[in-house]
Order: sequence, then C-alpha cells, then structure tokens
Amino acid sequence: MELEGKSVVITGAVAGIGNATAELFLANGANVVAVDNQEERLLAQCEEWANMPGRVVPFVGDVADAATTDGMIDAAVEHFGTFDILVNNAGIMDDNTAIGDMSEAMMADLFAVNTYGPLRAMRKAVNTFMALNPDAEEDDETIGSIINIVSVGAMHQTAGVAYCASKAALLSATKNTAFMYIHKGIRCNAICPGGIVTEIPMTM
Repeated sequence: MELEGKSVVITGAVAGIGNATAELFLANGANVVAVDNQEERLLAQCEEWANMPGRVVPFVGDVADAATTDGMIDAAVEHFGTFDILVNNAGIMDDNTAIGDMSEAMMADLFAVNTYGPLRAMRKAVNTFMALNPDAEEDDETIGSIINIVSVGAMHQTAGVAYCASKAALLSATKNTAFMYIHKGIRCNAICPGGIVTEIPMTM
C-alpha cells in the first residue's frame, strides 16, 4: 500500500477495527493521530506502537464533542505538517431495542457518536484538504481521502433502530460527500462490515 509518509487520523483506535487499522497504517509507514476516549489504554497502546515504521500521536477525546473532531485534524497538521486521510471508525452499539422502546437518551447517544461526530469530522476534513491544497484544480489527483466505517446494519436489520438508523445516515452522508467532491480530488468511501468479534459484541 502507498501509505508511507501519509498523515492519517483514526478514531476509536484503542480496540477492534480501529486498532487493527492504525497498526496496519503504521506498519506501512503512515503517520497516525490515534484518537480514543480511553486515555490510559490509548497511551499504553501508542507506547507499544512507538517503534513502528510510522509515527503515532495519541489524541484523547470523544468524537461526540466537536472540539475533538476539529482538534484531532488540527493535531495531524501540527505534528505531521499535512493531512491526507480520515478514518471515521469510532462507534457505539445499542441493545437491539425496537423503535417503540427506544429512549431519548439512547437515540441521542447513538447519533452523537455514530453520525454527528463523523459528519463534523468530514466537514473539518474536506475544508482542511482544500486549505492545504489551494492550487488544486478541477479533476486534479486526490488531495484527500475519507473512509467511514459504517455497518451492514445501515442496510439490513442487525441491531436496534438507533444503531441501524445512525449508520444509515452515515452511509447516506458518505454517498453525498463522494458526489459533491468528485471533481475536487476528495474521495469518500464507506466500509460496511458484518459481524466481527470485537469488544462491542462481546460486551453486549
């Protein structure tokens, strides 16, 4: 993979898909801002990655907070001098609750992390890509890439209504962003995994 020297932000980097993604990017020479709200685990994990080919910088924060989604991208520019790739991976699961039993708190929490956080990060990302590449012209080569870890739940019944709806919204936003920036050199793709043995299903 052509990742050497790329500046990457990965959310939910402590465990599961985010952890494996960060390790793969670092092994291929990318420089990574690893984002997670579990400070102790994040710092310990980044220490383990200290000798990887790529550099890693920990960023402690909750993606439900706009200060995190803006700050993590600013951190990539500050530490690595540029910003190339955003991986929106952080997410939370509901408890398979149907719409009739969904609480206000559950709906708010799921959308805050699974939808609003990635949307804010995408907004910051595209504006940063364009600010860093002011001379880019229509149909230039790629100036930035966004990868959203969505879920098969965006299209099929795999969990509760709050989870499925929050992921479906992110999938729709991915398609819209890919279309809107198709001639600006910004790619936006969704990965929709099925069931994977990570901490989330193991603790449900």
